[in-house]
Amino acid sequence: MKAIAIANQKGGCGKTTTTINLGAALAKNGKRVLVIDLDPQAHASFALRKDDRSLDSSAYNVLTEKPEKKHPFESCIVHVSPGFDILPSNAQLSTLEQELITREDAVSVLRKALSSCHSYDYTLIDCPPSLGFLTFNALRAADWVIIPIDMSPFTLVGVGKLLGMIDLVEKKTGRAPQVSALATLFDNRTKYSQSILDEIESFFGDGLFQTVIRHNVALKRAVSEGTSVISFDPISNGARDYVMLANEIMRCEQSVPVSKQDESESGNDTKEVTFIIEAPAASEIYLVGEFNDWVADEGSRLQHAENGFWEKRMELPPGTYRYKFLVDGEWNIDHRNQNVESNDFGSFDSIIRI
Repeated sequence: MKAIAIANQKGGCGKTTTTINLGAALAKNGKRVLVIDLDPQAHASFALRKDDRSLDSSAYNVLTEKPEKKHPFESCIVHVSPGFDILPSNAQLSTLEQELITREDAVSVLRKALSSCHSYDYTLIDCPPSLGFLTFNALRAADWVIIPIDMSPFTLVGVGKLLGMIDLVEKKTGRAPQVSALATLFDNRTKYSQSILDEIESFFGDGLFQTVIRHNVALKRAVSEGTSVISFDPISNGARDYVMLANEIMRCEQSVPVSKQDESESGNDTKEVTFIIEAPAASEIYLVGEFNDWVADEGSRLQHAENGFWEKRMELPPGTYRYKFLVDGEWNIDHRNQNVESNDFGSFDSIIRI
């Protein structure tokens, strides 16, 4: 599954429009598509008439850790059309950051949730118009980030901040998504639009999609009808542009470079490492760190050895990794390892260098 985040903190740039119509165009090509509305304003959900006024579950219920509110991923998905589903949003999603503020893997909850979702070819994440907790989660989960950029003054001013956040994701995780810009709301009747497009092309170079999304009234009318432009007016310029974008994405999908982490994993130069912790009273222990995206699952569970010891063997490629033990829900550093560094959450991580 390819996870694509549609992100730009600037409002009115065509972010939600791109998410909905690219999803519909990919589905038209026979792909199985899931849209995740990660914006508490729920614009994508409203645009597809799948909003919180008529639904019992949303993305919040997938990502929350409150047992009384958490629902299975599959039960929260709403069918839109053949091959096209949505995980809707509502205002409750805005409370998620405060809920998870003490969790060290808080910025990976979406990535963790998607790891159990294998029914789709593409997941498109509609990000909120801000560079906060939810957007960071989307960037953390994404294989590819598409930045819609409209033809307005200073349109590139905020893009640098988004690119800076993507760099931060790479520094913290060793995994960087592919980044591509998409020119939107282009009016080919004006020289001004062409001048802005030239600026975008100069800034992104080969990172700019060849497809340009033209300004087209059918895109707005489709939203008012609660559907995609692909269904509303398939011969409109808006529909044609998004079909072209879908085709371009499918053509170049195989050329998306793997992350630094993926590159190291593709080689054979790995070393078996045995992690050991003494915890005779523990009932379950997980080994979590940068080498497994801080995900506590069956693959990271330690085996109970003799005399109160637990152990886990892992094949790790060369590199430096932060890690911890999760002992019955409590974070613990590796007391057998003297290499410890502070983290951004005010606590400490164990460090291993291979």
